[in-house]
Amino acid sequence: MSDEKSKFPSSFVSSQFVKYIDAKEIKGIVETLGNAISKKYEGQDLVLIGVLKGSMTILADLVREIKGVKVYVDFVKIQAIGRSKESHGTITISKDITTNIMDRNVLIVEEVVDTGRALHFLKKRLQLSSPRSLEIVTLFDKPYRRAVNIQPDLVGKKIDDQFIVGYGLDLEDYGRNFDNLYYLKYPN
Repeated sequence: MSDEKSKFPSSFVSSQFVKYIDAKEIKGIVETLGNAISKKYEGQDLVLIGVLKGSMTILADLVREIKGVKVYVDFVKIQAIGRSKESHGTITISKDITTNIMDRNVLIVEEVVDTGRALHFLKKRLQLSSPRSLEIVTLFDKPYRRAVNIQPDLVGKKIDDQFIVGYGLDLEDYGRNFDNLYYLKYPN
């Protein structure tokens, strides 16, 4: 099998990427999250809302791990406009959910939570639709990057403050298809 980093275009320097978490560990984390969700919502309906584009991989794997729960899936795409990573800016919705979530259990699915700004915006907006419950599950958490007061309810793994690529996470739209997670060494 060829090295996953060879999938990057030649403009990227593959030696800048270091394997961080392998596919086997990621699979185990997703299974653990799926089991926890299955127990928490057993016999109930649950709407999973994936935040595009990064959550598509975890959502696809997670939904297969949830047992004994009637699962519905929807997606939202939110974008931050006119901001740096640390500053405030405008958050817009470019693709909204189409599912009625009033009086339903809702679980927002994220691949990573760092500053939490967009997630905080999304959670507040979804609360306006009066769901029965509204929680957040994330594969990876970077709590020391938080710019707003928001905490995921289910966390797969707390990770170091690294720029990560793979398993749905990208660098300029590359790397989402990697089975393993890599971090980018600086400077890049």
